[in-house]
Amino acid sequence: MNVTIIRGATVTLQYQVSDDEDGSPLDESLRHDPETSIRYIHGQEEPGLPGLAPALQGMQAGSHGEIVIPPVLAFGEHRPELVFEAVRENLPADAALEPGKPLYSRSERGVFQLRVLHLTQKGAMLDGNHPMAGRVLRVHYRILQVEDAEDSPHPRTATGG
Repeated sequence: MNVTIIRGATVTLQYQVSDDEDGSPLDESLRHDPETSIRYIHGQEEPGLPGLAPALQGMQAGSHGEIVIPPVLAFGEHRPELVFEAVRENLPADAALEPGKPLYSRSERGVFQLRVLHLTQKGAMLDGNHPMAGRVLRVHYRILQVEDAEDSPHPRTATGG
């Protein structure tokens, strides 16, 4: 009997991510090895890529193919208002401002990452968008195993009740 991917099922899969626009592999940017199996509890955990779990809903072990994940379901749309110039005096004194390098900032909402786009006469142009924001992702997947919630040996944390 093939088990269908539903909430609570433990899913084991492999996937490879590429940019929909030019087909270039994005796994390195996501720190994901496409040869490594991912195991997660459907509906309770993410398989490492936003938007992937909902697309797998209803599939079974042995399923394979390609899924296209739009930005709104993946890393969000690119928001131009998150690209801004920061004056050097407002940046940490010890910050190494190099294009492409991350810069971390703390606010009342926690720590967030900015990317240095380029240096300016006043300081630096920063981007608060996720590096993958605005990208349509093409995911090649193979579902290796689906275990029914009751049969799964995957450790779970107890919830109240």
